[in-house]
Amino acid sequence: MSVVKFLELSARSPNSYEDAIRQAVERASSTLRGIRSVWAKEFEAIVENDKVTQFQVIVKISFELEEGRG
Repeated sequence: MSVVKFLELSARSPNSYEDAIRQAVERASSTLRGIRSVWAKEFEAIVENDKVTQFQVIVKISFELEEGRG
């Protein structure tokens, strides 16, 4: 039996929403194993001096919990 947990994260990128999502997954994968999917939940653009300067996303990342030892 497998159990999946969801973790909600926020990430920003000056390039694109896609890049922000990639950054969230890359950062999460440095401490989590078994990432299965990412769901982009919310999108926001940061505006400074009448220009979009940052793309922000809130994502839910799912990962499979490891079996207990012994």
